[in-house]
Amino acid sequence: MTNLERDKHSVTGKRMNLMFLVIFISLAVLIFRLSFLQLSQGQELLKSAESNRYITQSIPAPRGLIFDRNKSELVRNKPAFTITFQRLSNDVQNPLMLDATLYEVFAMQPDELWNAMDPYGEMYSLGMARKVVKNATDKQVAYVREHADELPGFNVVVEPIRDYVDGTTASHVIGYLNNIPMDFWKEHKDEYQQTDMIGTAGVEKQYENLLHGKDGTLKVEVNINYQPLKDKRTEDPVKGHDLVLTIDKHIQEAADKALAKTVQDLHRQIPTVKEGAAIAMNPKTGEILSMSSYPSFDPTWWIDGMTNKKYAENFAPAEKNRAITELYFPGSTVKMATVLIGMKEGAIRDPFASILDPGSIYLGDKEIRSWASNLGYVNAYSALAKSSNVYMIKTFQNLSGWRPGMNFTQLESYYANVMPGVLDKIMDYHKSLGLGLQTTGVDLPFENEGQLGTERNIFDWALASFGQNEKYTLMQLASYVSTIANDGKRMQPHVVKTVIAPDGSEQEVQPKVAGETPFTSDQLKVVQKGMYDVTHASYGTFNMFANYSPVIAGKSGTAETGGALKTENSLFVGYAPYDNPEIAVAIIIPDNEANGHSSTTVGPVAKAIFDAYFKKDLNTDDKKQEKP
Repeated sequence: MTNLERDKHSVTGKRMNLMFLVIFISLAVLIFRLSFLQLSQGQELLKSAESNRYITQSIPAPRGLIFDRNKSELVRNKPAFTITFQRLSNDVQNPLMLDATLYEVFAMQPDELWNAMDPYGEMYSLGMARKVVKNATDKQVAYVREHADELPGFNVVVEPIRDYVDGTTASHVIGYLNNIPMDFWKEHKDEYQQTDMIGTAGVEKQYENLLHGKDGTLKVEVNINYQPLKDKRTEDPVKGHDLVLTIDKHIQEAADKALAKTVQDLHRQIPTVKEGAAIAMNPKTGEILSMSSYPSFDPTWWIDGMTNKKYAENFAPAEKNRAITELYFPGSTVKMATVLIGMKEGAIRDPFASILDPGSIYLGDKEIRSWASNLGYVNAYSALAKSSNVYMIKTFQNLSGWRPGMNFTQLESYYANVMPGVLDKIMDYHKSLGLGLQTTGVDLPFENEGQLGTERNIFDWALASFGQNEKYTLMQLASYVSTIANDGKRMQPHVVKTVIAPDGSEQEVQPKVAGETPFTSDQLKVVQKGMYDVTHASYGTFNMFANYSPVIAGKSGTAETGGALKTENSLFVGYAPYDNPEIAVAIIIPDNEANGHSSTTVGPVAKAIFDAYFKKDLNTDDKKQEKP
């Protein structure tokens, strides 16, 4: 071997040795690293691998059922197909590239489908299912199953959905479900899935924490592409609490039907009439027997999927519960309060003492009219029966501190220093009766509170005497007439009667006294008798119930709305039986024809409610009661 060959062989050997050394060191480092990971982080890595191997899916808990007071089902659950989309990788095929037949089957435009899939939304992650089609049809389910290979990530699952048994019946009391808002979900991640629907109105919203059950869990083994292989283990869901409402389905249906028919019939004659509301409640317990708001909606619209067109044309006009959210001038229905305040403050010393109502009264240079040109002599009783504005104005004039002939300086001082206190006093009394600048506290969301007129006038007290300065909700008027019927004891209005836990145990909602008026029993008897005369005297303004049995007492009202069309609100509040009240009602149909008669507008609705109640609960055979 030459020296050159020996040198080459030596270099090659050194290189081989160096290469073996590098390999040895690399293997040693690798073995050391693996040993380190195995010893120090083995459990953590195993846990990570386990989490990548399994995904946790939610098993929806059935929501609690909702019944009427007689345990007749109003809302139940039914199994339904839901088509979901689950992102299985970081790349998702845009539906614009999918078979166009899919859009037709899903009844969606490509952008609508993409938004429904929402694969990269903040609330959704890899392996999280997104509900694309709720309450899917058999055709939609069959298409997804038959084209599973062409639709990666799409799946069909069965879950309980709401079944609103009677459609629009009591829809504003029951409410509806809608997709969970992101801010709500972020605050309740431990209780809700991102795909849940939650109560958005009515008792569905008010009692969401009870109706919503506890979801179960299902661990699913998946492959590298997050495709399910098999179930591992489950935790059973716990259904929500059931609710028994105070609502009587029979009365509710009668009220809904009568209100809808009356508004529709009036609308054909008077285009401004488009809405109305009616409430019936037990004055002794505060239980709401029926609550109607027209137009109404079907809560199922949200389960099936609300389109923009359906929302604009059908739901938006019906969304408000006009019985608790809308404010109305109450008109003459507040005259019982005026008489009570007058007697309490000494402005009416003798309810039998008469004054002349010539049809109008002047306050300064302002003339305020009664509804009729000459009502003659009236006292506290007949002023209610004939609905005398003049009597009510004179009553508040006696306690207002205003006197005819005041000069400018005196009037300026009166407006600044005296009138606000007079209005505060009136509102305090109204509050004790269930009216005033506060809510009634009924267990429904979005209840509004009363308000005073925004235009300040030196004679605001005069307008307040006959219901043209203050605005109240119909719920407040129902509480007000119930308080009068219940001899001054104001009960807390409520719509839930019983809560039934998942284990079957029941908790009754006990009647609660919300307050008592400062008026004496004798003072209350004066307005009660006046309300009897309204419905029975020949000169009563609402004597359509003169021959009704049992005896009904009430007060009608018309209130100018102040709009350019010069329409009026038609109202009625009343209760029966007169000698032992069981039911009180409050009804309004706004924007009626000026100078209309309440007996022909709200009258049919009141009669339908009384008919439904007494036929169902008393089976009355026209038993006669003694007249007061």
